[in-house]
Amino acid sequence: MVCLGDTANIVYATSLSSHFPAFCLLKSRQNKLFSSTGSFPQEIVLHFKGHVLNLLTLHISSSYIKTISLFKSVKDKPNSWEPMKTYMFDDDCVQMQRNSLDLQAVTATYLKIVIGAGFSNFVAVYDLDIKSKTVTSSL
Repeated sequence: MVCLGDTANIVYATSLSSHFPAFCLLKSRQNKLFSSTGSFPQEIVLHFKGHVLNLLTLHISSSYIKTISLFKSVKDKPNSWEPMKTYMFDDDCVQMQRNSLDLQAVTATYLKIVIGAGFSNFVAVYDLDIKSKTVTSSL
């Protein structure tokens, strides 16, 4: 697993809540989460700090997410995106959504997560973990 706080940083997030900021996703923090603050789509862009990674699996713990799409970039700046896959999550108003998304060892320096729709007006992401292998340590 990649410790996102050591290997990644968030270079962009659509929602800018001071109470539920996106940087909470970088380190598992008890009682902390990222929450959307507006309409859809919501975006989070991760940069792997000069590393090129083979992304194997994305584990996400969330609430009220209906669709999520993933995009990758291997450029040194996140201005060109290749679509990876769109996933539909099950509605579970009682329990947290826990999903493991197979990324098929795609190579990336940036990962864009786009929450396209929700089962509610607001969604929450409690935790992100990425299983990966380092291809190179710098671009």
